[in-house]
Amino acid sequence: MEKVGILIEGGAMRSVFAAGVLDFFLEKGIEIPNVLAVSAGAYAAMNYVSGQKGRAVDAVIKPLEKEKYMGPGIFLRKGTFFDMDFLFEDVPKKLSPFDFETFKNSAKRFIVNTTDCRTGQSVFHEEFESEEQFWKICRAANSLPFISRISRINNIPMLDGGMADALPVAKALEEGWDKLLVILTRKSDYRKKYRHLYMMMIRLLYHRYPEFVKTVARRARKYNHCLNELAQMERDGKAMIFRPSRLAVNNNESNVDVLMDYYHHGYEEASGREKEIWSFLAT
Repeated sequence: MEKVGILIEGGAMRSVFAAGVLDFFLEKGIEIPNVLAVSAGAYAAMNYVSGQKGRAVDAVIKPLEKEKYMGPGIFLRKGTFFDMDFLFEDVPKKLSPFDFETFKNSAKRFIVNTTDCRTGQSVFHEEFESEEQFWKICRAANSLPFISRISRINNIPMLDGGMADALPVAKALEEGWDKLLVILTRKSDYRKKYRHLYMMMIRLLYHRYPEFVKTVARRARKYNHCLNELAQMERDGKAMIFRPSRLAVNNNESNVDVLMDYYHHGYEEASGREKEIWSFLAT
């Protein structure tokens, strides 16, 4: 089992689908030693590593009943579409405490990536000196262009890890993981498209970081290539892919009922394949 890993796609609020899958894993004692998460996928993955089943619901979905922590109003007040202070300080320390000690001492490896604005390359983080540093890195890993400020890790300007490597298959293979459980948060027919207006805005706002601009320009092609690579790995019996089949939600979905349905959809997708999961891990 030491060469088995979980790869978790990001997608802001779509990450609750991944949380449903991972909560099923926790419930059934499906212990995978390596966890590689991108962007908001980290918010689901960290609870799997700390063993806090259901925490994603308490930390991401339920707060929306009282606190609309995203939207134009937040952007006007704080300069970010999502209230990062609320998500990465108030929630894990007060509203839904994160068990950092259990996380830190877990036998599972937790890897999350950010994008270095200077080089346009993906930077993978696994060692966290303190809980403060952990949340700082997770915040950077979720800092999307335009709607978030650039974060600094060791004085290096960083943005969302999905900009450089939304599906870091190469990293998983480099680690020597022979089998991958992959949690995608979009339906099977999704392919990323090059958006001309988006790229015009990227070039305008991030002109100081030309390598980052080049990386974003290649992003759709790289993402679709990784999807094809994962599909081949699935055919070869080296990957098992979980993705939504009956429901799709937007990155900024804020309806509690819709998000709960999406979370349960993730749980159901994993539950319906329990025998297949155990067989995949055993062979």
